[in-house]
Order: sequence, then C-alpha cells, then structure tokens
Amino acid sequence: MDLPHRAHADDVVGIAGSSYQGYDRGDARSRRIVVTKRGPKVSILIPTYNQEAFLADCIESALQQTYENLEIVISDDASTDRTGEVARRFLADRRVRYHRNVENIGRVANYRSLLNVLASGDWVLMLDGDDYLINRRYVANAMSLALSTPDIVLVFGKLWQGQDVSTATLCNTGARVQAVWEGIRFFLEHPPFSSLHPLHMTCLFRRPAAINADCYRHDILSSDFESFYRLMLGHKIAFLDEVAGLWRQHANNTSRTAGHLALVRNFRAFVGPYKYARSLGILSRSELKRWLHGCIARYYRGCFDRLWAADRRWDALRLTVRVLMIDMGTMRDPGVRASLSRLLGVSGRRH
Repeated sequence: MDLPHRAHADDVVGIAGSSYQGYDRGDARSRRIVVTKRGPKVSILIPTYNQEAFLADCIESALQQTYENLEIVISDDASTDRTGEVARRFLADRRVRYHRNVENIGRVANYRSLLNVLASGDWVLMLDGDDYLINRRYVANAMSLALSTPDIVLVFGKLWQGQDVSTATLCNTGARVQAVWEGIRFFLEHPPFSSLHPLHMTCLFRRPAAINADCYRHDILSSDFESFYRLMLGHKIAFLDEVAGLWRQHANNTSRTAGHLALVRNFRAFVGPYKYARSLGILSRSELKRWLHGCIARYYRGCFDRLWAADRRWDALRLTVRVLMIDMGTMRDPGVRASLSRLLGVSGRRH
C-alpha cells in the first residue's frame, strides 16, 4: 500500500554531493522524492527463527522495494521448521543472501551478527521475518531524506501494528512533524514509548555509525531503543511521513510472552541512553533525571496495563515491586499511583 503524495515542482531540490534529488529541510509532508541514480548500498536485514508461515511475505516485500542498490540478507537462527526451505526459494535473485547459524544464538545476537558481520551496505534496515514492508518506495524515499542533510544517522517513519492492515493501528501519527531533528532535541522531546519514536522496522540507519555505537549490545526486549537513543546523540535524525509496513502481532511475539523479569531488564533501554547522555555532558543532571523518571513511569504503565488485561495479576504485582525498588521517584507519576491502587484494591478485597 503506497501512501498518496501531492507533488509540487518546488518540492524537488538537489542534494549537493550526492546522486539524488529529494527532500528539502522543511516539513516532512507533501515532498515528492525522485531517485535519479544508484545511491549508497542499502542492506535489508531479515533475522528469522521458526517463521515459515510469515517469511515469504517478508522477503517478497523487500524484493519489491524500488531502490536500486539493494541487498537482502536473511539470517536463520537455526530454525527447526521449514524456514530455511522458504528462504532458499528466493536465492535465484542475486540480491538475496541466506545464512544459517550453526546453533541458536538468540534474537538480539542475530541482529548484531547481521549488522556487524553479514551486511555489506552503507545503510541498513532491520526487518524481522514475521513483518513486511507495504510501501514499495519506502527505502528509496528514506534514503533521499537521509542524504538531504549532513550528519543524519537514522531515518524512521510510520507503521501499522496488528494482525493485518485492515484491523491494525497506525503508529507514529499525530500533529505535523518536521523532517529533520537535532538528535539531542528529539531525545528530550520524544523519549521511548511516547507518541513519536523510532520504531524498529521503519528505521533506516547508517551502518558504520551503528557499529561504532555498539548497537544491539544488550539482550533485552527494546534493544533497538537502547541503541537508537544513544546513536542519535551528537547527530541528526529524520522523520519520513510515510508508512513503512506492518508490524505483525501474533501469539509468539516476544513482547507478548515476556515475563516480569524480562520487562524489568528492559529498563536498560532507558538507563543506557541516560548514562551515555550524562557522559557527554550535553544535558543537565536534572533534565536527564526527569527524562529517566518519565521513561520508567511510562513504560511501567504500559506493561502493567497489558499484564492486567491478560489477567496476569501476579506478574503485575512483581513488576510493580521491582519498579519501586529501582526508582521510588516513579511514585510521583499519577498513572503509577493509579496502578498501585488497583493492586491494593484487589489485595484488600481478598482479605
């Protein structure tokens, strides 16, 4: 599904030193992208494990991208189903490479292997094997935006989240958003799990910068946020006002099946960027503490609500206890207090 564009002659501008025409530095909407020649190499990286039912859609969507200088690298994490058979069907296309790990190394280690070892592109997009791209021009348009301004290290956009597009929720919507951001400003104004953030499958990012930033260093649920919120500091990032694809929701999604300890470990997604920002000395300690408290409270509220809705009350209680042990400052958040009141109410009725 391609989003409609209204093109205007003054929307097309030259990009100095590149083989592209495309975005100017203004608002992200209503900009028509024209790719004129082969640009930097882009690697679409597909980590997969036991996803035979979804993988073909994922690979086909990558192959349908209009961007010319493209490779597609599939890393099979020692699947025990027909995932490898599905992947090998596409090897006739010279853009596709397939790698199978000798043993299962885990989701985040597979990301890291793809980024650091298997990819050869200057820019990468990590597309999990159960998701797929919808917009055939997404990579081409994201690359034009990436090259429109010096020092952009990451471009992200919108996506559908759900079982299928017809019933999915559109993410990263809202008021008009500028195209190019100073990373430090975006860091403060749009923290993880807010209404606008760099959702993983939409992120086209500069590979050398990501390797230098040690992206995917922690085996946590939100290894992407932990990586990208460090990566953006000291650089620029950009928002492409287009839908990339479908973040498919199903019973085996890691975020759905995670226990309370995995949710607690995921606080590293905020602590890592917080510590890195402190080391750079680019923000005051009070600003950073407010940022960290807000991240923890917002993430906790979301996790608590999901656990409560799934009738996982014991996990909700254990998560709450761990959060209060880590950061009592979250008690100042009205939503956190409301969650605690719900727990105490249930406990009171039982006694």
